[in-house]
Amino acid sequence: MRLIPAMLFLTLTCAYAQIAIQVGGRPVGTRSTLNFTNAAGASVSGILEACSDDGSRVNCSSSYNTAFIATHDSVHDNENYCNSTSGTTAYRCQLPFKPLSSYQAGMTLLLTVDSTCASSCSLNIDSLGPVNIKQADGATDPGGAIVAGQPQWIFYDGKVFRLTGTGAAVTSAVRSAAPTDQRGDVIARRVIGAMDSITYAATMSLDVTAGDLHKIRTANTAATATVNATTGGLPGQHMWIIIANDEISPKTVAFGANFRSAGPLTGTAGKAATIQFVSDGTAWYETARTQNL
Repeated sequence: MRLIPAMLFLTLTCAYAQIAIQVGGRPVGTRSTLNFTNAAGASVSGILEACSDDGSRVNCSSSYNTAFIATHDSVHDNENYCNSTSGTTAYRCQLPFKPLSSYQAGMTLLLTVDSTCASSCSLNIDSLGPVNIKQADGATDPGGAIVAGQPQWIFYDGKVFRLTGTGAAVTSAVRSAAPTDQRGDVIARRVIGAMDSITYAATMSLDVTAGDLHKIRTANTAATATVNATTGGLPGQHMWIIIANDEISPKTVAFGANFRSAGPLTGTAGKAATIQFVSDGTAWYETARTQNL
């Protein structure tokens, strides 16, 4: 009978034995039970814990849930890639790594589509609902700025998706005349080249990098003159020269180095002339001239 109380005492002592718990060598508490919160193999924090008994001690290790925490490779691969194959301008896509839970202001995506947005369009990601796509100003429809097969960066401003890296709004007249840029042409409202003025002398040097329009005003410092181009220019480059003859006497201007002209231009006192050249990369070839203006 004396053995029963002794066994009961030992049982209660073992049942309530306290274990010192440390993390990284630092005490965090003393309890009879150590529990790792890891419900059904998942974790709301993305961290997973696993423990095993090797016969002498229990070993625990941590890992992460790749469905919750993106790896460097998955993010670097295509985490923000949105590829729409809807065949319409009501674009739809699913993010490849993890479904989007909600649209968040500031989120950035690389969008590719299979249908050009000639006027207005929208984007629906992971069935969260369609959101309008606008130009960088947040108000103007893309109007040809989104072309099928051409990637485009967009970001969500809290209300709409905006195109990034695009210029100002394109006017309706320009959109109707050339809604896409399939040939690589530049669509602009106005491009004004610089004008270079050359001092009249017997020998003049024309700097082809100073602008595409050059003007020469003749003077009595020389009766005739020769103008030379510094280089043969770039292939496809155009150049115009205005020669305004003074009112004293007619002057003759010849075209020398790097020019291929139809011959000297003989002016008329008090009149002007224009002459146009185009470059093939080695020389400037005359394409037109107009006198007595």
